[in-house]
Amino acid sequence: MVPAVADERQIKILLVDDDEMIRKSAGAFLRKMGHEVIFATNGREGLEWFEREGADIVISDIMMPDVDGLDFLRSPKARGSDVEVILVTGHGDLDTAVEALRQGAFDFFTKPVRLEELKAALERTRRYQSIRREKDRIQARLESLVRSSDVDQSDIIGESDAMAHGGRLVAKVASTERTTVLIRGESGAGKELVARAIHRASPRADAAFISINCTAVPDSLFESELFGHEKGSFTDATQSRKGMFELSHGGTLFLDEVGDVRPASQAKILRALEERVIRRVGGVEEIPGDVRLVAATNQDLDALLSHGTFRQDLFFRLNLFTIDLPPLRERGDDVLLLAYHYLRRYASEFRKDISSIDDAATRLLRACAFPGNVRELRNLIERAVILAEEGSSLTVSELADLKNTSDTSGPRAVDAGEPLTLVEFERQAIAQALESSGGNQTEAARRLSIGTDALRYRLKKHNL
Repeated sequence: MVPAVADERQIKILLVDDDEMIRKSAGAFLRKMGHEVIFATNGREGLEWFEREGADIVISDIMMPDVDGLDFLRSPKARGSDVEVILVTGHGDLDTAVEALRQGAFDFFTKPVRLEELKAALERTRRYQSIRREKDRIQARLESLVRSSDVDQSDIIGESDAMAHGGRLVAKVASTERTTVLIRGESGAGKELVARAIHRASPRADAAFISINCTAVPDSLFESELFGHEKGSFTDATQSRKGMFELSHGGTLFLDEVGDVRPASQAKILRALEERVIRRVGGVEEIPGDVRLVAATNQDLDALLSHGTFRQDLFFRLNLFTIDLPPLRERGDDVLLLAYHYLRRYASEFRKDISSIDDAATRLLRACAFPGNVRELRNLIERAVILAEEGSSLTVSELADLKNTSDTSGPRAVDAGEPLTLVEFERQAIAQALESSGGNQTEAARRLSIGTDALRYRLKKHNL
């Protein structure tokens, strides 16, 4: 089943109206829905109740003697609390209702009160509160993490046990002067970010941090790139050049994808680490190389050892201190912390007023396996912010549109442990909403928190 859009917990509702019939009928309806209802016969009594008891939602008539609905909106207590106000107005009071919305009312509906309209207004309000509270909770956690982090402005965001453990390891090894570090993790999980965090928190922070991706350098140029070369040492060596080891003297050298280095180059890396000197290609002079090496790999180095493609002595040297970086799918709600982190970054960069992610999109983010890890999430949010309308929340639409292909074979059962793609999750959510609503498209759209036109577009898209 698709999770309910609104928060299903019991909520406290303050119903303020001088019409006894409305208080009785609407109150009975709200209580039948399972909510706690407090009644007030006028605005002044409502304010007194609110100041004593508080409420999640206030439903108030606009036109009342003495203190009316607008007075309630203007009260400091109401403005400073986590409450939304729904106003009830007569048919001739439309201008007053518009003014109420300008002053902060969330919604309004007209008399005579229709219970289905009341229910719809209540669900819209609860859905908005749920999104806002989730956003505020995550933003508060994000701000707290950034304030307490030694790696401010990085993308190392997370509160999961695995990330907390990794953070403690980073702090411990960063305080050492030369200890070699091996970071293991899938592509896109943030290995270079961890390496930079180690460097920034180390005694070498004021010196250079040099990064090289071992798979991006041709084998014929790798040793020259790493150790430098002398003029004339090979055909294109028209002048002498320092290598990465030499440039990172006194600082940190990060070797990404070290498992792809050829055995011949592995031996020279080991010598540079053991003897702390390097020799340029074609040179005879030994040059000091005071470097802390941080290496990373997404490969199983034990398997490479057994196949003879990785040197055992270098493995033992690199494996002195190992940090295992978990994939994003094993980090729980860290995905939401990161999503809001990138949302804030790209909304600011693109100058868009977008600050929240709606319920359906939040569920989608939680369910996605993210085979590309943090890098995939970052790209996804960047694209979604570009697609989103100004002043809106990110929705499933902006996230699902990143998939250029769609399986039109219809809904399929997916094992609980099988990761879902964005397209599969959307298709399943729609199919389940239709099933649970008995094929009623209007009801299915309401359950998915999208419009009926948007639902029909997706029905055609997924051949449902």
